Amino acid sequence: MRNSLKHLSLFVPLALVLALFMVASPAQPSVSAHMASTQHVTVARHVTSAQHAAVAAAAVRGCTTGWSNVRTAPFTSAHIITTYAPNTNVTIYGQQNGSNAFGNTRVWYRVLAHGFIYSDLVARSACGGPGTSARGKVVIVSLSKQHLYAYDNGHEVNNFLIMSGRPALATPLGTYHVFLKLSPTTFYSPFPPGSPYWYAPTHINYALEFKGGGYFLHDGWWHSVFGPGSNGWHYDPQWGWQWGTHGCVCMPIPAAAWLYNWAPVGTTVKIVA
Repeated sequence: MRNSLKHLSLFVPLALVLALFMVASPAQPSVSAHMASTQHVTVARHVTSAQHAAVAAAAVRGCTTGWSNVRTAPFTSAHIITTYAPNTNVTIYGQQNGSNAFGNTRVWYRVLAHGFIYSDLVARSACGGPGTSARGKVVIVSLSKQHLYAYDNGHEVNNFLIMSGRPALATPLGTYHVFLKLSPTTFYSPFPPGSPYWYAPTHINYALEFKGGGYFLHDGWWHSVFGPGSNGWHYDPQWGWQWGTHGCVCMPIPAAAWLYNWAPVGTTVKIVA
């Protein structure tokens, strides 16, 4: 019993001294905590570098053509920072290839230090209506007649047969404006292989986008039949049985070439029944 008390009397002071030493000595960070701190600094430097690069880059004014998600990277899987309403002025600091969101390009615009918008949703001009060169120019597409009419200040200057979207992928009715012109370009299918709507990458000579999401006025060199009935299942004597388009308005190459040269960005496009 006495030996036990003696040992206890020696242990208690030692324990008190050890406790005081631990309180007085600051805890040292673990190796993993140090690595995490270093990684945080690295990320912060990266963001700062991007901000400086954005300020230094040559800026271009743009205007959103529809509801546009701003993402942290040029990919549809990236986190959404914010969403811009249609006709919102944005500043384009640069562009970068990423995922094909839904149109015919993989290009995204950087509109913030670390924010990206899919390029098909942005017209490269400030909001505020069509430019001077587009005033008075109107393109009317009649879906029932499968015909396009071009007007300049109320006077018809040209007209020709077209092919619009098949019943399952109809061309959208409404009033739009040309916001992108490409010559030449390549269309990539937004539908996966195996889908009845999939198509191989297709060369296009003249393309004028009038609605975000890949709705174009363009040439259809793989068609020889246009006009009433061509938007449905029909027989083409040169190419065999075909459906109408995937929602675009296509036309013979000479007609598309004329339209491309005549209609500047901002030209009004009216799709009527």
